[in-house]
Amino acid sequence: MKNSDTISRRTLLTAAGAIIATSAFPRSTVAADKVSEDEATAVALGYLHDATQVDTNKWPKRAGAEGAKQLCNNCALYVDQGDGWGGCSIFQNRLVAGEGWCNAWVAA
Repeated sequence: MKNSDTISRRTLLTAAGAIIATSAFPRSTVAADKVSEDEATAVALGYLHDATQVDTNKWPKRAGAEGAKQLCNNCALYVDQGDGWGGCSIFQNRLVAGEGWCNAWVAA
């Protein structure tokens, strides 16, 4: 007697294979839409498309000569698309501006 509420081994392996196959694609093909500066995660992290507009009093990590060098396009979490935009793992690989910045910036 087969229980219809259980997952078969075949279904589980098929799902796992699909997940693995999807992760094999470069992240640049996964990213599709641009992150809005108004969305909750962007606001919480101080993300702006133009890093020169960051309020360094609110986000002191971006202040000074070293902070001025921090851009999305030189962050370890950024995957370049070649058009000034790139995927970001913080934003589920959606597009952020290469000249942008957020408080999650990590040296590449």
